[in-house]
Amino acid sequence: MSRKKRKPLVDTVVVICEGASENGYLQELNRFFREHKIPLAFATNVIGSGVYKAAVNRYRDVRRENRHAEIVIWVDRDIYMNSQKKLYENKPGTIPDFLFSRMNFEDFLVMHMDRKTLMRWQAVCEEYNHFSEPLPSAMYLPLYRVACFPHYRKGRLPFKINDETLGRLFANQKREQVRFGCDFGKFLEERLLMAEQRIEE
Repeated sequence: MSRKKRKPLVDTVVVICEGASENGYLQELNRFFREHKIPLAFATNVIGSGVYKAAVNRYRDVRRENRHAEIVIWVDRDIYMNSQKKLYENKPGTIPDFLFSRMNFEDFLVMHMDRKTLMRWQAVCEEYNHFSEPLPSAMYLPLYRVACFPHYRKGRLPFKINDETLGRLFANQKREQVRFGCDFGKFLEERLLMAEQRIEE
């Protein structure tokens, strides 16, 4: 009699993130994982800010309560190019390297789109020097709605997470001409591959 294959345990990662937008994205990822029976889940912990001190304090609090948990910190790169740069560069070794969205969460979202939409938004960003002096949201969001998602609102995902949108994200991350990037996107791809290997074992 053949032994029944055991269902792999769900691998849970605590993600300390900036706000409602990242939280919404992570909840959608969790839905995708459940629907596809992928043994992976993200437990979100929202800071409400991306500044260094808030992120580090939250990490220490979460670490104290979860000594053995895997914890990552996901924030936007934009403020770490100026006011928060020195603080981050001098962080102690006990604090993990942050996972950055370059330059912000909305730039990360557009990486899930087709090449035409992505490059249209990249051209706008280059025109406004967004990659050297990131735009403030008051300037940024109106341009973003015209170029990418007309009805975009923070905290609401403008597309469904599925194999197609995740496939585009992972492909766009590897394209040399794409100036956007996201460390969390790379982390996600790695963890999905690991989860798939566990299913096959």
